[in-house]
Amino acid sequence: MKRIPRLYFYIFREHLAPFFGSLFIISFLFLAQYLIQQLDKLIGKNLSPFVMIEFIFLNLAWVVAQAVPMSVLISTLMTYGRLGEDNELTALRASGINFGKIIRPSLLFATLITIFLIFFNNNILPDANHKAKLLRRDISRKHPDLSIEAGYFLDDIPDYHLFIREKKNDTLKNILIYHTTKNNEQVTIYAKNGLLEVIGDKVILNLYDGEFHELQRNESDNYRILNFDKHKIVIPVPDLLLEHKNSKYRGDREMNIQQMFERVKISRKYKNDIESRMAYQFKLNNLDTTKSKLSDKKKILTKAIKAYQEDSLKSNITQDKSIFYKGKIKRLNNLKNKLESNIKIYGEHTKQENKYLVEIHKKISMPVACIIFVLIGAPLGMLSRKGNLAVAGSFSLVFFFVYWALLMGGERLSDRNFMSAWLAMWSANIIVGSMGLILTWFAIHERVNINILKYFKFKKNKK
Repeated sequence: MKRIPRLYFYIFREHLAPFFGSLFIISFLFLAQYLIQQLDKLIGKNLSPFVMIEFIFLNLAWVVAQAVPMSVLISTLMTYGRLGEDNELTALRASGINFGKIIRPSLLFATLITIFLIFFNNNILPDANHKAKLLRRDISRKHPDLSIEAGYFLDDIPDYHLFIREKKNDTLKNILIYHTTKNNEQVTIYAKNGLLEVIGDKVILNLYDGEFHELQRNESDNYRILNFDKHKIVIPVPDLLLEHKNSKYRGDREMNIQQMFERVKISRKYKNDIESRMAYQFKLNNLDTTKSKLSDKKKILTKAIKAYQEDSLKSNITQDKSIFYKGKIKRLNNLKNKLESNIKIYGEHTKQENKYLVEIHKKISMPVACIIFVLIGAPLGMLSRKGNLAVAGSFSLVFFFVYWALLMGGERLSDRNFMSAWLAMWSANIIVGSMGLILTWFAIHERVNINILKYFKFKKNKK
């Protein structure tokens, strides 16, 4: 009975050296690759050594968050590969200790790493990412800039809501702006391209190839749509909105889980407001209000407009009826334009909500992958019977590439509203974890006894 705790301590200790060694190597490679990409922005800036150290230290946070799960997989492969190579696994099994007990200390090790990584991702990583972004912008720009992040609504400017799909330096693409004027007019602007300029305390948006939608709330029949080749918007911005060291604006990777849930609530509130307004407008126009989806409302509205148009073309209607039909068709067409505008806004809020939910799930799913990688690494280490870094690194690279491809694929599908956020971020864990459970089951039942390296060597010699 006493040998089990000693075995736990022994296997737990076997993980430490390969884990920290592989963590150092992977972090160095990731960080070196990132610094090479940022080299053109750092050269010629006359940066002090302290600024460079701060830049490296702050970016090291996201590097560690990505390197830790892969390091757990490598350390597990090396630990069980060495135990198999030195026939220690055979001796343990001969003494009556099954694989289920042998793998427990590794699962304990991965669980401790998971708990730490969840805390790190939620409390340390967001602040480090935020400070790294501010420092990066301070280095690359000598003038302040408005904190606009692509893919998210910017609500900090009074009376304005901005959404930019893509941003490259000062060039913007797929822009959505809506606000309420002093005359109580709801204005929505779409533009394919735009250019951002900061002059003094003013932000100037030069918009190209777009549409200008305007609705007077006091006179709901008046809805204007204007096309433009170029349109300029001048927005006065208080000093606190300009980019500087204590900027409060944060993207999704600069927030903890609680902050992102608050953003999700805001997006859902906007969506509920849109649904309530549209339901009220449908009720005023005596239209079917049983359908809650905006897409269904559009079908109902299109069908109603078509019906009134057909009635207006009948030969036996009176002049008063004709005037009534024309007025009704005009009001419904204005309502349809307003509905289409709100559908676009609703869709952008949904995409923003999904982005935050994806990041929330990612902060937990990636640390949990450490436990899953133990279920993969331990049986594979027995298969390889080699505890060197080259073999462990090769196996780890393959499985981590599959895991990362599934994770990124799920994130993109969720961003496009093709998959729910939780499924997008947990599908990789579910698929890879299922593979790990199958391998572990075979190992527990002592059906994993193939030496992979000798098998490949035999095939090579046979050829």
